[in-house]
Amino acid sequence: MTAAAGRPGALLRRHLRTPDGRTLLIRPAASEDAEALVALRDAVAAEGRWLAAAPGERSPLEERIALAQLSSTGGLCVIAEVDGRLSAQLTVIRPHGGYQAHLGEVSLSVAAQARGIGLGSALLAVAAEWAQAVGIAKLWLAVFPDNERALAVYARAGYVEEGRQRDHVRVAGESRDLLLMGLAVRPAGPASH
Repeated sequence: MTAAAGRPGALLRRHLRTPDGRTLLIRPAASEDAEALVALRDAVAAEGRWLAAAPGERSPLEERIALAQLSSTGGLCVIAEVDGRLSAQLTVIRPHGGYQAHLGEVSLSVAAQARGIGLGSALLAVAAEWAQAVGIAKLWLAVFPDNERALAVYARAGYVEEGRQRDHVRVAGESRDLLLMGLAVRPAGPASH
């Protein structure tokens, strides 16, 4: 992706182009995005293989409340719009408690029709820069081990395998493993000696 017109150095808002020339806007999610976020999650969940979720688990009102709670706890939700249509979202949840204050849990969803054009990579890069800016030392995520496309995206972004949770979730009556991956975030500013 190539940068297009936009403010240089903008941390969360970026105007880009997809490899095929479409406009791409990455920006923080807003309450007004709740319905589109629910639709995206429901569509990906309906595929049955990529999310530990089922369609209809959250209403737009519940999504608005979740966005407000995420913001109030120092978390992040950014979206990617391709030609004005919400096509992907990334969330970072910051846990409560001092012993985990250095962590951020990442979740990423990309619409089927928007996969393979770099949205996941772009959102992961924004999350890493944001984490560095707010002092998060490690981002982590859980992914199904058979989600080869996602595994490749995460590996390219620098995430490494940290372990496996066997039979950790049940999706459509089937027990599934989760692969845990983590990314060490470099501290912002000059290197300390």
